[in-house]
Amino acid sequence: MSMNKHPFLSGLLFLIVFIGVFGIFIYLILFKFQSKSSYNVVRGSSHYAVGIINLTGAITSSSDFVRLLSHYKRDGDVKAVVIRVNSPGGEVAPSQAIYEQLMKFRKHKKVVVSMDSIAASGAYYISSAADKIVAEPGTLTGSIGVIMEMPNVYKLMKKVGVSYNYIVSGPYKDIGTPFKEMTPIQRKKMQGVVMNVYGQFVEAVAKGRNLKVTYVKKLANGMVYSGQQALKYRLVDKLGDFQDAVKLAQKLAGIKGKATLIYPVRKHSNLFQSVIKRAVKSFVDNIGGASFFKGGGLVSYNNMRLDF
Repeated sequence: MSMNKHPFLSGLLFLIVFIGVFGIFIYLILFKFQSKSSYNVVRGSSHYAVGIINLTGAITSSSDFVRLLSHYKRDGDVKAVVIRVNSPGGEVAPSQAIYEQLMKFRKHKKVVVSMDSIAASGAYYISSAADKIVAEPGTLTGSIGVIMEMPNVYKLMKKVGVSYNYIVSGPYKDIGTPFKEMTPIQRKKMQGVVMNVYGQFVEAVAKGRNLKVTYVKKLANGMVYSGQQALKYRLVDKLGDFQDAVKLAQKLAGIKGKATLIYPVRKHSNLFQSVIKRAVKSFVDNIGGASFFKGGGLVSYNNMRLDF
């Protein structure tokens, strides 16, 4: 019996094969290549340990960091934590969440930050919550300030003869839309938001570093500093590398002998999930239309970026 004479059977066979292949693909994503968190322990002569946390790349979430911090808090053998920072900063809320958790953690165990190539803006916000900060002489740090980004295509739309109509419940509901120019009053209002968050940044650094707010404000102009400059300005405590930071953490925690180091590691690289997640995020970030599906209104604040 020829399949060509029975298109229904051909179609059904194709559907079964497709579902089978698709099912295998989903299985690989969800199970086979599922990332599994574990810990790599480097044994020292001391029974007590120093937990290591890596803070790398743009800060977009606090969940993984806070989860790991909670693990170290519960572990009785961990007496201190070293945070290896190599980040240009990122979003405001996650940076603040990590800062607050570190300030609470400090009441129980010691925290030392080891700065790598860059620890600026939101990454410095987080670093300021540590008991001590160790930076390389050439580390780029500081950049204490806030930026709000809002893309605008109003002039382009006007040139091609496309306009947008708005019906809003209040004069500020359409702030940040890329399809019209911001009014002077709207700009003033958003400047107020930026300055309010900026004040939070300055106060957090002053509290974490035990400095006066007036002193921090003099440095908080968005300027980036080298590690050597930061030491002079009291934004960091010491120049040195990662091993120096570990030794300092061990000393602060009163650990005798060489401390055991605990590193969080991933056994499997979750390649498929990572690619899919990045593709979806890129799609959402690059279409202003994403803002139309959230917030319960025509335009939400997805079009805005408020970053440290």
